Amino acid sequence: MKRCLFTCLCLMCWGNTLAESLTIYNWEDFLSERVVASWEQGSGHSLTQVYFDSDEERDTVVASQKSKNIDLTILDQVAATRLGKEGFLLPKPDVSEFPAQTKIDPRWKNSCGDYAIPYLWGTLGVAYRTDKLPNAPTSWNDLLSPAPELVGHIGLFEDYTDLLAPPLLMAGYSINTQDEKELKYAFAQIRKILRSVLTFEYPISFVGTHPDSDKLYLTLAYSGDQYALNERTGDEVWQYTTLKEGSVIWIDCIAILANSQRKDAALSFLNHLYTPENAAMNSEDVYVATPIPEAKARQSQEFQKDTSVYPPQSVLEKSQQYTTLSTANIYLRNRITSSLVKLHDSQ
Repeated sequence: MKRCLFTCLCLMCWGNTLAESLTIYNWEDFLSERVVASWEQGSGHSLTQVYFDSDEERDTVVASQKSKNIDLTILDQVAATRLGKEGFLLPKPDVSEFPAQTKIDPRWKNSCGDYAIPYLWGTLGVAYRTDKLPNAPTSWNDLLSPAPELVGHIGLFEDYTDLLAPPLLMAGYSINTQDEKELKYAFAQIRKILRSVLTFEYPISFVGTHPDSDKLYLTLAYSGDQYALNERTGDEVWQYTTLKEGSVIWIDCIAILANSQRKDAALSFLNHLYTPENAAMNSEDVYVATPIPEAKARQSQEFQKDTSVYPPQSVLEKSQQYTTLSTANIYLRNRITSSLVKLHDSQ
């Protein structure tokens, strides 16, 4: 979830210069440099990371000719099923090729479907500046009915699922609702606060690079984002929290692209990444929860007890997970998201 941008055009210009290098399409800061380095040293291969900034950007690239330069990708569970069925991903490897999959917690084991493997998981909440907001937000209402001091200081995502989650959760609706009235309600709630919104750019991309980054006080965020935000800010001012009305549990998956010409190297990397030692290191280095119990047991006690990483049962019980949406529903959500961004930009 931590993201740096390469334009999609870069994917078209790699050519043969990286032919011997495995390439993964990923969020920025979402893969341990130490794990990558140890695999490169032991395998003799190299790993190139190319970063995306939104689910929509990633899905568009994976489903295009640009994907011929990509071997592995990180993607959400819904996209993994859809893109797999459309032929853009290879079926997930069997146990003989990838024995480490037997170590995955049964809770998550089948969450990525037939084409991808559970990678890391977490929650959707808000990140906030403790030096600007001394009291931690407790409700989605703190985002949807912002105090006067937050006008012009809120961050949202240009994402047709996560953007609409706060008003849907606040109203007690399903985040997967197919009801047009409920989606229009969510649109109206976000529209009311557009004057308070500073950016629709993902906060990790925004903070530290945008000239107005110091004006961002409260933002929609994923668990773990606060650490990358603090890195970019150069100070420990960002904190993350879930809200009392509930959260979204997200599961990111990893898959091999159907166009990959380096399947053996991709499998080598996956088997390296999923050893308990490396899975523990990777999870702790990027500060996101692992789906492998044996890996969690190897992590520091401080990390295991961090409720922003491994939320308590009370949070999990009030959380929802995304399911596959109909084409018509996705189209409506995309229209809503685009309209909100355009209305914001025209202010």
